[in-house]
Amino acid sequence: MSGDAVLALAAMLIAVTTGPLRLLVRFVLRYVSNVTVRRWQHAATWGLAGGLVGAVMLAALLWGGAAAIGTAVLSLLCLLALMDVAWRWLPFAWTLPLLALGLAAAWIQGTLSDAAIGMALGGGTLFLLQLGFRLWRGVEALGTGDIWLAAGLGALSGPDRIGLILWLAAMTALGAAILGKALSGPDTRQRFGVAYGAHLCLAYLVLLLL
Repeated sequence: MSGDAVLALAAMLIAVTTGPLRLLVRFVLRYVSNVTVRRWQHAATWGLAGGLVGAVMLAALLWGGAAAIGTAVLSLLCLLALMDVAWRWLPFAWTLPLLALGLAAAWIQGTLSDAAIGMALGGGTLFLLQLGFRLWRGVEALGTGDIWLAAGLGALSGPDRIGLILWLAAMTALGAAILGKALSGPDTRQRFGVAYGAHLCLAYLVLLLL
């Protein structure tokens, strides 16, 4: 197993084990501090942020700065995938840090131009699809969160692999939609659409492990 694969598995494990921190943060926000939590998303964001920071700090302590960056990226992808599946929600509070990490890593490695091209290809492709569906059918087939997520994945993967990530995500999303329709019956309307953002995260992680 490659070093990147080991790092990916370790990051996922750390992200899961630090997940309970969100419960502690929610408790602090609600009962101890003076912060008013008016919407559940605020508590979820602060709680998940606590888990993410804990994961990154532990990775930095155990393996150093490069591992901390990798853990932050992979933990963000896991959290974004879970939020998209559960709530069809890809907030800027998570997608923009992913993009920033991709650009920062590329700057350190001296591949900033490749990251910028990958970012433009990933985000631009989904933006054009969103615009096309809006003009053609008057619907927003893709959310803005998907666009920023694709831009971040493009910055991380570069121009050579972002096309494959988008294609693989589209194929798995299509397969999930067909399977969901078959299991629910032809006359059943699905409450939510396909969590395409989760498929984007999965596609990136699959290519990372190969």
